[in-house]
Amino acid sequence: MHDLLALEIPRQLPQKTLQSRWYSEPVRSLMFPHTTFLRNAKGFPVLSKGHQQYLTQFMRLRQTPWILLGDVDLIETAEKAAAPEPTPAEAASAPTAQDPVPHLRYLRHLQQTQPVRAPIERFGQGYQDYMQSPLQPLSDNLESVTYEVFEKDPIKYDWYERAVALALKDLSAKVGGREIVVAVVGAGRGPLVSKALMASKTSGVKIKAWAVEKNQNAYVHLQRRNIIDPLWNKNVTVVKTDMRAWKGPVIDGKVHKVDILVSELLGSFADNELSPECLDGVQHVLDPAHGVNIPQSYSAHMTPIATPRLYNDLLGRGGAEKWEIPYVVMFQQFDFLSLKAGGEDESAEADVQDAWVFSHPAPTAILEQAEARRGGSAEHGGAGGAVGGDGSNEHNSRACKVKFTVQNRGICHGLAGYFESVLYASESGEKVELSTNPVTMEAKSCDMISWFPIFFPLKVS
Repeated sequence: MHDLLALEIPRQLPQKTLQSRWYSEPVRSLMFPHTTFLRNAKGFPVLSKGHQQYLTQFMRLRQTPWILLGDVDLIETAEKAAAPEPTPAEAASAPTAQDPVPHLRYLRHLQQTQPVRAPIERFGQGYQDYMQSPLQPLSDNLESVTYEVFEKDPIKYDWYERAVALALKDLSAKVGGREIVVAVVGAGRGPLVSKALMASKTSGVKIKAWAVEKNQNAYVHLQRRNIIDPLWNKNVTVVKTDMRAWKGPVIDGKVHKVDILVSELLGSFADNELSPECLDGVQHVLDPAHGVNIPQSYSAHMTPIATPRLYNDLLGRGGAEKWEIPYVVMFQQFDFLSLKAGGEDESAEADVQDAWVFSHPAPTAILEQAEARRGGSAEHGGAGGAVGGDGSNEHNSRACKVKFTVQNRGICHGLAGYFESVLYASESGEKVELSTNPVTMEAKSCDMISWFPIFFPLKVS
């Protein structure tokens, strides 16, 4: 276990990279000697903007360090003794005459006037640096409270609505003006269904909507919502089944193909909740000529980090398997080890590199070959399940080799993983994307809260 540290804050802060490295360490006390403070125009002790921002970072940790002042009372006393005897008017207006502890009062003022937290910080309050096992919605039925948490996202569902609206406009001319068949697979409690219906209204393109869900409790909720929700107005066909077993929408007694297939099966590393396997299994219901998947693609990304806090947490847990599994974490007290070119620059970004990509719909030939391999048939090119399973999922096997340049020495405690997704790229060139990648998130889906990053720990000896 790492020892707890005391960090003395100098008057001149070092470069951002060094500040970040110290921030990631188990600092228990912050020491502010009198030399750290400046004097404002009125003679009060204050901290520079850079010092204030650094202090704010530490104040927002789950375990806020102690703040210690050094020699400030002695300095105040010495300054008073060296100063000439003030006139009665000067004594009355002097700040130190009315405030015997100005440094302490100033720090308390900073504590009470913290900047407003970003939406994702407010949402994740209490979850910072808390390691959770990734959800497994295919094998486990999620609880209603889990759905409710995700539905609070202020960005994701609006972006899905934009994507569906663009797809409806592009498909409208291709299908001859008929109603477009939209199916939400893995519908949960129905937020994406509502967004598809809203997209139909805003785009002026009529749709027939299906909601496919295997979770019995969520299915009941969907049925009730179809009755009482005025937006749904009993116009949504709700189906209880595993999406991979669904035969497709039945219209006028005949099974039809789906024009737009909508899902939100992504995990923190994009594919780690079996989105490729699920969407491959339901692709047979999608129109092979013009069918659209939303999302159309998603990619995984990663970068090395130093995080003594999480490493110490794992050291305190039992079992060797703790090093072999990933964790979903809202990172807070950590440091990016690899920065892009110009890593010593104050504004340098983390070097987050690509791992792999999945695109949907998959080519029909690939899925046909995958089906032929089921059971590990060498006759059809199967490898007997060489990458796990029975051989039918080998087309989803991925591997990558990346190289990171680390500018400053440090301990790599693991890899931080993120994802990016193209929900829909319209024929006009407009693209709707989601991202948890810290380099691109602000531009693509700022303030999205549905996914925390994923952490792949490394056993450091």
